[in-house]
Amino acid sequence: MATLVLTAVGTALGGPIGGALGGLLGRQFDQNVLFKPKGVEGPRLQELAVQTSSYGSQIPRIFGRMRVAGTVIWATDLKETRERRGGGKGRPKSTIYSYSACFAVALSSRTIKNIGRIWADGKIFRGSAGDFKTETGFRFYRGQEDQAVDGLIASAEAASGTPAYRGLALAVFEDMDLTDYGNRIPSLTFEVIADDGTVSLAVIIDDVSGQKISASVDEPLHGFAAGGQNRREVLDAIGDNFSLSFQMTSFRSWPSHMMEAAARDLDPDAVILPIGDNILSRQNGQPVDRAESRILPETKLPRQYTLRYYDPARDYQSGLQNAFRPGMSRVVLDRDFPAAISAAQAKNIAQTKLWSLYQERVTAQAHIARTGEPVMPGTFVRTDDGDDIWLVRNCELNHGSIALGLSKATSSLVTADRPTDNGRPVKEMDALAGVTRLALIDLPFALDAPIQVSDVPRLYAAAAGDIGWRNAQLFATGPNGSNTDLIGQIAAPAIIGTAPAPIGPSGAHIIDRKNRLVVQMHNRNMVLNDADRAQLSAGYNIAAIGAEIFQFGFAKPIGDGRFLLSYFLRGLGGTEKEMDRHSAGENFVLLDGSSLTEIDPRHYVPSQPAGIAAIGRGDEEAVSQVIDDPGRALKPWSPVHPRFAFNRLDDLEISWTRRSRAGLAWPDNIETPLAEETEQYRITIGSNAPVEQAQPSVVIPADQVQDYRDTGAAMLPIKVQQVGRHDISDPLSFTVKI
Repeated sequence: MATLVLTAVGTALGGPIGGALGGLLGRQFDQNVLFKPKGVEGPRLQELAVQTSSYGSQIPRIFGRMRVAGTVIWATDLKETRERRGGGKGRPKSTIYSYSACFAVALSSRTIKNIGRIWADGKIFRGSAGDFKTETGFRFYRGQEDQAVDGLIASAEAASGTPAYRGLALAVFEDMDLTDYGNRIPSLTFEVIADDGTVSLAVIIDDVSGQKISASVDEPLHGFAAGGQNRREVLDAIGDNFSLSFQMTSFRSWPSHMMEAAARDLDPDAVILPIGDNILSRQNGQPVDRAESRILPETKLPRQYTLRYYDPARDYQSGLQNAFRPGMSRVVLDRDFPAAISAAQAKNIAQTKLWSLYQERVTAQAHIARTGEPVMPGTFVRTDDGDDIWLVRNCELNHGSIALGLSKATSSLVTADRPTDNGRPVKEMDALAGVTRLALIDLPFALDAPIQVSDVPRLYAAAAGDIGWRNAQLFATGPNGSNTDLIGQIAAPAIIGTAPAPIGPSGAHIIDRKNRLVVQMHNRNMVLNDADRAQLSAGYNIAAIGAEIFQFGFAKPIGDGRFLLSYFLRGLGGTEKEMDRHSAGENFVLLDGSSLTEIDPRHYVPSQPAGIAAIGRGDEEAVSQVIDDPGRALKPWSPVHPRFAFNRLDDLEISWTRRSRAGLAWPDNIETPLAEETEQYRITIGSNAPVEQAQPSVVIPADQVQDYRDTGAAMLPIKVQQVGRHDISDPLSFTVKI
């Protein structure tokens, strides 16, 4: 006896490709399960997520719509650009360095139609509208055999030695700004559009086999990446997940299709070949068994089938679906399928494969005479008058007979529609940046150290835009509005909004339960949250409304990007004077240290107007703001709690409580240090010239009080200010009835 050697036949007829296909068919004949993997080195899901640049890397053939990493095949050295900024008014000049790169990425060894979105280090780099989030030149080549040489590559290389990379789909980037990516070329992934709409599995098999296998399988896929060491590995990946039957067609059709692929489940219209009369009971004078079925033990069959795939609904992140059947088996089949499919389709593929493996556990062998046309693998046969239909899985040629390996024909699995969970998607927002909105906040403390005394002003910039806004460059501006010094970059959008109506006044020493504040957020992705008392004590929900610093406990969404705030701690950081100065349309800024950028004091002068400008990706020109009197962190807080009384000599005794710029916290109930070099107060009594003294109290003699009475005044106005090393506080103003 001799096994049918199809590898040799394929090589003789079709060269190496035919040999590979013949070997594929022969291997199928020798196994119970089509394309049972043996150390598969074909396309794995994780390989499609990592950009490579090594010599000899595979360039997959892309079908439908897929997200692929590609291979960097050409690049220049990083291009360094230096720009001098600043100077004037005693300010030092600064040199700004920026870097860009030019490179080309091979995406597909099959012609494509277009490129959709592009991700850089997992973040959207090119949106679905074709907008780039970072400055770059870009063009792509479809991978046609007559495509022209790229002009950039030709200019960088010798013209006679510049390849056109014909047959490869390319993406070419020119002077891509690398600032957002640590001055390196980021890992890019591309949404490659190779075909309009879905692509049939039959089209993929036809292309991968080099038009040697025709298929009647009409399974639509969103996308497929054909990669591997050879064609057979790609077909392995397909055969691992679909129960297909391959059979030879007439050799007369060479060099067209040599084989046909069809689903192994029984088609109601399939031709059933009766072979009962041809089954031999004796061979070479020896009795042989007629077709008798054998059943593979249930414990050797898989009980669970796990399928990994790419989910288009999750920006092509890998998904996983499981199919189960009851039984005592512990066998689990774990398969990768480098295709973009829905979660429901992946679930059906896993269930169908698991069902077919269970049904095909019944096998048999029959010997038939070698007469007429041979019975080819993939043929449905009936061995007797019973109802059983068998599929020919393999055949073995003997001297006077053919031994057929049979398996019970499977019925189609009817999959019921059921909810399928594809997991929570982690999707990068694809939106336009819009115009930058800039707000300047002059804080009385440092955000990163609020209880420490500040000897420098604390001016912060907050910015945001539409949902796709990411960052902006920050500049100091001159008197004519021109950009002078580069301050840095606002690296994250702040939570900012507008108060359509002013918040009402309140006491700084109580919890404000009376007032409400409506805030219109700058875009719909900005969210405010509640904070309980413990969180408020820990500094949660601290914000600026106009020039007042406050905290809020409740933030109720009321629709259209608006929140209703209530339960306030008002006038924080010595800003109680601002509680009565609110107006409609003021800026609201959540004071989150991770999204605010501190402006170095060398870019402005305290107590003098300072201009700041921001330029984001969506700005046609710089967005500017001016703050009139920065430097609240240097200013002492006004004294509080005035006390006064007339003594027995009719002298007026006045005292007050001092406050410290380090007074945001009261640790261990110990009096807070003054945080100034000396304790000094400026007192103004009535219309007299102010006087300064070191004690937090003053005595107005009785005769001086009488002089005020003689003028007809019934009230004596008093102002007390604390004098600090850098500035003087706002006055504590009160009147005394005389």
